Amino acid sequence: MSFTSVSEDVEFDVDAVIANFKRCLAKNGCLYLDPYISGYHELHKLLSRLGPVFSPLCSDVMQKLVQLDCLRKGGAGSSYATAETMMEYETSCDLLTLDRDGNGCRTLLRLHRNLAFVTELLRELCRLSDEERLAPACQAAYRRTLAVHHPWLGRNAALLAMYALGTRGDTLLKLRTPSAGLGDDLGLAQCVDVLHTVHSQTEELFEEHQLTQLP
Repeated sequence: MSFTSVSEDVEFDVDAVIANFKRCLAKNGCLYLDPYISGYHELHKLLSRLGPVFSPLCSDVMQKLVQLDCLRKGGAGSSYATAETMMEYETSCDLLTLDRDGNGCRTLLRLHRNLAFVTELLRELCRLSDEERLAPACQAAYRRTLAVHHPWLGRNAALLAMYALGTRGDTLLKLRTPSAGLGDDLGLAQCVDVLHTVHSQTEELFEEHQLTQLP
């Protein structure tokens, strides 16, 4: 399975996000993890460019990407080729109980929840005018997604930090790259559609395997 590789030393590339997450979704219904990880590395660059408000999220995402990548490249790597094979392998080996902090299903579930927030944040970014501040929209996206999984103190700290975000126009300037067209807002609308599709299929897999509430 080929996929577009990304490097942390190059600029954010929305086309790489779209290409990799599209490749997650095979015709046979499988969700491939290699392009998922690569696409997510590109999203990590996006979050990093948005400023220190997203530093905790960036750290969490990178930690889980490294963990998932290590499982993919480890001795049981073939069992981590797709989300389905990972869920079946870890369930059959009782790894969800024996290795609660290091299992791939839990790691993917946390990335999956973060992806819901990123998708909603980008959706809000698409609908705002350049003069509007991003904070209210970001807070709304957070409340719809990650907030339900965070404790009260962490939730309120995150909401407060979001007041430091600038306008939509300022945000797009942070994300813009020399190769991006000036009239399409970096292709974020298409990106949102692809991320939503991947998130929906991943959610179905977790529900099918009854893994949506892993501790």
